[in-house]
Amino acid sequence: MIKLIDVQNKYLGIDFFLSMTCNKDCHYCTSYTLEQRNLTVDMDFLKRTLYYLRNYKVRCNLLGGEPGLIKNLDEVIAEIKKNPNFVCEVLSNSTVRRRYPHILEDPDIIYVEHMVLDFYEDEITLLGPKSYEFHDENDLNNYNLVIKTPNFEKYKHVYPEAMKKLDHKNTLWKQFNGRSPGFDSLFDDQAAEIDRKMCAAFPMVPVINFENQNLVHCSKKFANNAITSKEFEITQENIDKMMNFRLFKYENYCKGCMEYVQPKGHFPLKKYASILNE
Repeated sequence: MIKLIDVQNKYLGIDFFLSMTCNKDCHYCTSYTLEQRNLTVDMDFLKRTLYYLRNYKVRCNLLGGEPGLIKNLDEVIAEIKKNPNFVCEVLSNSTVRRRYPHILEDPDIIYVEHMVLDFYEDEITLLGPKSYEFHDENDLNNYNLVIKTPNFEKYKHVYPEAMKKLDHKNTLWKQFNGRSPGFDSLFDDQAAEIDRKMCAAFPMVPVINFENQNLVHCSKKFANNAITSKEFEITQENIDKMMNFRLFKYENYCKGCMEYVQPKGHFPLKKYASILNE
């Protein structure tokens, strides 16, 4: 059975934005539309993309939008699982739990559930039904995801029981990010330039955009943002360059980025040799 810590350390993550369609409108998200569109994945495009990636260890993060709305999600996952170099991760607002419950029973799929919309003075607002409980600590690779919004920081002390239920290895805590309106006014400290250069070489999650069928440099500068990320054609050459940290450059949006950036890079230092030797 796969372990998340091993996947994080040994695989390069790529966000597969299957569709921008979502059934929720989180106030801090811009990577969605409520328009019902592109809900059947083009399997020829998927197979071609996976072929280009075939020799690399890749964590394929299926999201959007809401992947639980994808009509052929089982077919997509089955195709990814054909290659032992790939690990499949699914990020859902709990729609997957309702429409594809068998995914939660497969320990070879990392299932991450973003069910908490936000913390408020009088309630924790959920994206899923109130009958759904948070995931307990488990070995099925089912995880809770909680975004550290300004309201989370302000009101988390009001909910000690909920915080206790979430306090275990199967809860992931995510930094509030730049796709959120008002983000720039919340943070004053910018990551060191060398750390931003290392992030630019291979961000935590570059994007395969299934709607436009192209490659996008950075997920944080994607979708409806005022600053859009650089895009590339999906070819074997570009995939090879990306996976060897030679495709992406230190762009203007990297120079002004206020996102949290992992100090000294997300990956082993040897992968950043060309940057560190500049």
